[in-house]
Amino acid sequence: MAAAMAGTARPHRLALAIAAAIVVAWAAGAGLLLALGTLPPDRSGTVAVLFPPGTGGMAALAAVAAADGVLVRDTILPNVVIADGREPGFVGRLRQAGALAAYPPLDIGFAMIGGCTGLPPPR
Repeated sequence: MAAAMAGTARPHRLALAIAAAIVVAWAAGAGLLLALGTLPPDRSGTVAVLFPPGTGGMAALAAVAAADGVLVRDTILPNVVIADGREPGFVGRLRQAGALAAYPPLDIGFAMIGGCTGLPPPR
């Protein structure tokens, strides 16, 4: 009986190793894409601002105000806000105020019209 169990344990280890490799590769790829997608410090305009986990709404609002910007809206993620700053260097000032990164805002309005595909609704 022990020999039969030992034979089935090996395929499970292989499956776990493959699953772990997939998760690690996905996390590395996602991290790389997030790092490459950050806006440069001299950028201004409307941006999605990523704050450290646990940052509350008041702290995010204070950081945006300290960077000479205005809060446009909250997002579904508590540590991500959409902010706007018209002076050059807005993103750099956000980072100095505690933001981890800033990204171009994702306009999902087109997806709400046509569902997940983003296609326009049929006529």
